Amino acid sequence: MPCRPVRLGARAAAGLALGSVLLTSTRAAGSPTSETADALVERAVRPARGKPDPAVTGVQRPGRGSSDAARAAANVALWLPREVVDLVFLTTGAAAGILENEQVVPRMRELLFTRDRSVGVYPTFFLETGASPNVGARMVAAADNAATTLRAGFGGPDENVAESRMRFGRTTPLPMMLSLEGLHERRTGLSYPGIGQSPGTDPRNRHSGGLRTLAFRDQRERVIGSLGLRPSPNLELFVSSSYTQRHPHDLPNGEGPGLDEVFVAGTVPGLGRRTRFVYTELALRIDTRTARAAPVAGLLLETYAGSVHGVREDGASFVRAGGRAAAFFPLYRRTNILSPKLVVDGIDEPRGGAVPVLELTRPSEFRGVGDRRDYVSVVASLDYRWKLASFVAARLFTDVATVAPSLSELTLRDLRWVGGFGLDVFSSHAEIGRIGVAAGPDGVSFLLSFGVAPRFGDRQHRD
Repeated sequence: MPCRPVRLGARAAAGLALGSVLLTSTRAAGSPTSETADALVERAVRPARGKPDPAVTGVQRPGRGSSDAARAAANVALWLPREVVDLVFLTTGAAAGILENEQVVPRMRELLFTRDRSVGVYPTFFLETGASPNVGARMVAAADNAATTLRAGFGGPDENVAESRMRFGRTTPLPMMLSLEGLHERRTGLSYPGIGQSPGTDPRNRHSGGLRTLAFRDQRERVIGSLGLRPSPNLELFVSSSYTQRHPHDLPNGEGPGLDEVFVAGTVPGLGRRTRFVYTELALRIDTRTARAAPVAGLLLETYAGSVHGVREDGASFVRAGGRAAAFFPLYRRTNILSPKLVVDGIDEPRGGAVPVLELTRPSEFRGVGDRRDYVSVVASLDYRWKLASFVAARLFTDVATVAPSLSELTLRDLRWVGGFGLDVFSSHAEIGRIGVAAGPDGVSFLLSFGVAPRFGDRQHRD
């Protein structure tokens, strides 16, 4: 069968000619052309057969330097942190692989919701350092322009929560949403160390003895009505009003020191009695991110102002104002986000009256022990968040927080800081779960939540 001639380009012909020359010269030198490069190296470094290595006498010891003792001590001290880091990366890598390959979030939605996804029930779980575990369930039902949720959680006789929410939305003439919600909550083991950044030395705190921190339980009921408007894709306007009554009181059965055993009677307004307040707020938010839960680039600016009025015997009236600013910068990849954030909250009593201590501002977005309260609070944070899989992201973060009687009295003394690592699981529009560990001078804190809204949010939903 005749062979068809093959035409070679100029570069191919030159390469073929060079290869032929090298092959010819190699054969002329007596080198076996079938031998691989690894075999050639091994044959070159292998000692000749029949010529054993000369006998080595004496004891061989590795060389030592002046820094060997310090290096050995450092290796021992860093063994546990290295193992923990390896374990974290191993487990997060495994979790990311499961979420990526098995599509856990869509599968979970198919399992827990009806086929048309109009009704669903899924479990909730919340665990935080210093609090009892809370386990419950949430039901979600949605129609064309309305949705409702019911949630109940139980962590013991004095650790329970029940809440409901109804939302109605319209898209014309402007996108808007009307929301009505109610909450009942009982918590125990809460702490109040006093007012100020350093309560032990703040002269406004009058202690009755050697004890410096009060432990108490709190019962709270709250009703909120809100209206949200979106005049433009990145601009949101919120008007909301709430009625809240709460009753902080001593732990039952003498489980802890009473209020009068820690502070002088009558010096801690609002503790030991029931308070009732109506809070009305106007908030403006600019958010250029394309998603609220996923790590994406953008800018967030928010400001708010509101007034609080006492009901019945609570005659106190005061105002709240503040804001937050955050930027989300892509780093290396679009889903690797570096995010600095600053949050400032303030409260003022124009008539100079006493404000109940649990109504004072606190660094609610501080991810450490946020039990400091005063008239002004500031939190600065830096997060690095990156996407591990379709519905999971990891974050490294650090927070710095302080409180003060006024803006002019803010200082850098006694700053509280914390740093940590966390994982977030989210859907296309909301966060589903979170796990995090934070450490600072006050100790190590742990957070695990699933199906529970994050504790950071607007003023209506804060403690």
